[in-house]
Amino acid sequence: MPTVRSILWVMVLVVLTGCGDILASGPDTPTLTPTPTKTPTRTPTTTATITATPTETPSPTATPTLTATPQPTATETPTFTPEPLPTDTPPPPTEAPAPDEADASLELEAETETEAAPAGEGEDQPEVEAQAETATDTPDFKIASWRLWPLALNSGCAKGMHVIFIHVLDVNGNPINDIVVGDSWNNVEEVSGRKGMGQTEIDLWSNTMALMVKRHAVTGEEFTSEISFPFSSFMTTIPNDKMVEAGYCSNDIECDWKRQFDSYYCGAHYSWEVIFQATRPLE
Repeated sequence: MPTVRSILWVMVLVVLTGCGDILASGPDTPTLTPTPTKTPTRTPTTTATITATPTETPSPTATPTLTATPQPTATETPTFTPEPLPTDTPPPPTEAPAPDEADASLELEAETETEAAPAGEGEDQPEVEAQAETATDTPDFKIASWRLWPLALNSGCAKGMHVIFIHVLDVNGNPINDIVVGDSWNNVEEVSGRKGMGQTEIDLWSNTMALMVKRHAVTGEEFTSEISFPFSSFMTTIPNDKMVEAGYCSNDIECDWKRQFDSYYCGAHYSWEVIFQATRPLE
């Protein structure tokens, strides 16, 4: 009888044989199939389309209509008619006294005048008093001259100056320093000699001022003085004759026309010159 071991060997062989058949009948060794390569697809490129930018058609500009410039019209300048000065009305005639009374009254008046008048002074006293009054009425400084600064020297209108040029002279006409000059409202003061021998300046803005000599800057002596014309920086208060002399107008008609239709002509750009001169020697 076969042994157990033999049986086991037989079973092993059978099993192996069966496995071999199974393996033999199995599928062939698979071969790797290459992965298909993707063919790149061309992406259509956007083609830039040039679009013509519309240009603005210039609109016709309106042609300015010429406006007729008003021509200066002759304006009658009012003439100054001086008012007649009042005249002393003579007293009504009085009846003449009788001859005897007239002689008596004349003798009485003669005696009264002889007693009242000191010896040797009867005729000289009225003359001395008149001279004293004349000396008192004369100021220490007078205005020798004044004028509107010429347009050509003032650098025109747009860039013109606005200055009052001041000169101070002694009684002989020589320039002197250290004399205080200011406006009549005591707002501005300047001393001669600051802008040259006997000269000084005051800026004139959008205002009007009249000038006068006031005192000596060193000794403090006060002076009496004539007061100048009110110097202005606008033509509304400047006389026509000064405008014509300085070259701002050719005649009165043009000055009046500018004052009426162009009152700001050279506005705030007018300059002046004034000369003060002493009427007596200064100590």
